[in-house]
Amino acid sequence: MPAVAILNSGARLRTRIIPSALTTPRGFRVVAWANAFFLWIILLSGGLVRLTSSGLGCPDWPLCHGGVLPPTSEHPIIEFTNRMLSGLIVVIAVAAWLIVRQTPSASRRVRGLTLAAAVMTVAQIPLGGITVLSGLNPLMVGSHFLLAMLGLGAAVMAAISYRDDLKGWTRTWDRRRGPFAALAVVSLLGVVVTGILVTASGPHSGAASATDRLGDLQLTIWLHVRAVAVLVVFMLVLGAWMWRERPKDPIARPVLYVFLPMMAIQIAIGEYQFRHGLPWQVVAVHVPVAGLVWSTGLVLAWLVAAPPRAAVQQAAALAVDPGTAEVLPTR
Repeated sequence: MPAVAILNSGARLRTRIIPSALTTPRGFRVVAWANAFFLWIILLSGGLVRLTSSGLGCPDWPLCHGGVLPPTSEHPIIEFTNRMLSGLIVVIAVAAWLIVRQTPSASRRVRGLTLAAAVMTVAQIPLGGITVLSGLNPLMVGSHFLLAMLGLGAAVMAAISYRDDLKGWTRTWDRRRGPFAALAVVSLLGVVVTGILVTASGPHSGAASATDRLGDLQLTIWLHVRAVAVLVVFMLVLGAWMWRERPKDPIARPVLYVFLPMMAIQIAIGEYQFRHGLPWQVVAVHVPVAGLVWSTGLVLAWLVAAPPRAAVQQAAALAVDPGTAEVLPTR
């Protein structure tokens, strides 16, 4: 009996902490996309810290120059602001996980992806400390950015997967397109990793005193360019395939129409910054656009690799959230 009372008290406490409006289908949809948005924002914030040479603006951790507040100079303020923003985003990511646990309409996949995004975001705290205390070791800085990209990807996939929950859709692996879409994701990840290697071997070390670089810049650029070329081939073939055979998911083509121009813009930005000596202002644009290309590419590959079943019961979607059901092609 006491154990039952304790469990009931815990349930009531969670109910009081989490507003019921956030656990409704529409409420959690907002939460999921807000979580993804802020995990994208931190890419821009972290990029600015590095590109303005503010990475050691606070040379200690978790304090800043031994105090709670930073000195009133440029680099410490930029670094400290990023830390504060990172702390807020950790709170948002953990809150999203707590909310999804109380959201009846969320599937196990959505809960798992939201948990993964929260764990990777929390892991950024000690990793950020190690990065600073190592004097901005390029491997640590690169790992910091890669983990941020993976966390963003998990949050975006949670948000897009929740769309299936709202519509009552289930998905099956497409044996024809699935392996090709998986290879496209591998090539996309290869572009992200080689891009991180370019930055780790380039002129933007994160601070004037951080002179340690990783490898040869020309070699990493050579690898990155070829990784981009492979990605372009994969995505163009995937796009042609989708054009010839209409995908079952209604939003697959619109996502493709967003992804291809975005990828072209990112390539143009990369070409410009290479030919102009990697100016930090241009790189600062390249970083958040990379996050958009990465997350949009993941969504596109998922929609193609695992289409919704044609025999979907639209009544199930209407029962979860009226007005959100879509009629699927039967092809």
